[in-house]
Amino acid sequence: MVSISTEAKVGLFVLVALIILGYMSFRVGQYGFGLKKGYTVEAVFDNVAGLNRDADVMIAGVTVGKVESIGLREGRALVTLRIEPNVRLEKDVIASIKTHGILGDKYIEIIPGTKGEAWLEQGGEIDRVQRQADMDKLLLELGNIANDVMSVTASLKKVLGGEEGEANLQRIISNTRDLTENLNNLVKQNDEKFHIMVSSFTKASEGMEKTFASLSEITGKINKGEGTFGKLVNDESVFEHLDKTVASLNEITAKINEGKGSIGKLVNDEETVDTLNASLKSIDRGMEGINNFVSKADQFRTFLSYRGEYLFDSGDGKGYLELKLQPKEDKFYILGVVADPRGKRKTIESTTGGVTTVTNEWDRSQILFNAEIGKRFRDVVLRGGLLESTGGVGIDYFAFDDRLKLTFEAFDFDRDRDPHLKAYGEYRLLKHVYLSAGWDNFMRGGDDSSPFVGLGIRFEDEDLKYLLSSAPLPTQ
Repeated sequence: MVSISTEAKVGLFVLVALIILGYMSFRVGQYGFGLKKGYTVEAVFDNVAGLNRDADVMIAGVTVGKVESIGLREGRALVTLRIEPNVRLEKDVIASIKTHGILGDKYIEIIPGTKGEAWLEQGGEIDRVQRQADMDKLLLELGNIANDVMSVTASLKKVLGGEEGEANLQRIISNTRDLTENLNNLVKQNDEKFHIMVSSFTKASEGMEKTFASLSEITGKINKGEGTFGKLVNDESVFEHLDKTVASLNEITAKINEGKGSIGKLVNDEETVDTLNASLKSIDRGMEGINNFVSKADQFRTFLSYRGEYLFDSGDGKGYLELKLQPKEDKFYILGVVADPRGKRKTIESTTGGVTTVTNEWDRSQILFNAEIGKRFRDVVLRGGLLESTGGVGIDYFAFDDRLKLTFEAFDFDRDRDPHLKAYGEYRLLKHVYLSAGWDNFMRGGDDSSPFVGLGIRFEDEDLKYLLSSAPLPTQ
């Protein structure tokens, strides 16, 4: 009789399991199980960057559906939404892409339409969508503004620069000086006329005399340089200050033309303009870096889950606590601990009278650990690493928008005994609640083999943020 080695048995079993899983994949993909509920509608967006399949569809903060698929239609993003059967959408609803907080997941927000309008039917399309804020367009607008600033600067250079601009500015200053001199002469002439008028009407009447006396007193104060008007008429320093002001303006204009100072460099120095352009380009690159950082932070997700299993044959319970870190949509890491009432199997060899005896014992004091790395290929996930403190591999198949997961695991390979094989299915009953059922260690048989049922809970990033922020702080 031909004996088959343990490695051959394991290889044959894995091959049979893969064939069964492939057949189930074909059957599920071809026929499905009819678990999808509700109806689908479509919406077309210009850009859906960051929106993932199975993202929430919400109305007024309440989840009413999921994103079923994302594709392309004539260069635009075609998003298919599955809406719950008890939710009806008017034909004039508005769909937009929103984000939970600053770095949260993106979701579809639907703004209800007009009451009394017709309803969207299966396969209907939402015609009204709102665009997302596009950082590239904002940067383009900033570039246009920079171009306008450069145009204004060039125009100012043309007006004030060169001999013609200097001549125009000199004419303005000369006209201002002539106007000041004419005003001074006019004031002096009026001062003499006031004296003549006062002398002519002195004898007219006592009342008029008092009036003109007052006017003469005012005029006298003006002549003495008292008051604002008197200083303007008689104080030569006022005109000296004005001349100095005009001279300073000439000096400033000359410095600008010579390219001195900040304004002069801005008007005449081409290097300053190039520096300004380089600064704007640096701002552009900085904004691009911020966009890349936010995009990577958007992809990183964290999951915390616990699953308990009841083993029918032994009547014991088995628990799993796992932390899943997912830096990319198709790559993840799992760290966890396993509480197994049987503990970890140990192989003990003893020799008596030249006869070696091999016995298996359970170390119930040890806690088992999981440390795995996984990669997803469409609906199939391959993972491997440390399973229950031994080397092993696993394969998962997802169906029905990831609500159903079929799993096969193989670990604890040893020459003296069959490997530990486990197969089970897991179904998402609610958003955070999962039901599971399967057979643990079905290859070995005996007390170690048992069918089981399980219940699990799982929390994602937003749930963990809410739980941590709402947890009470300890007080003294």
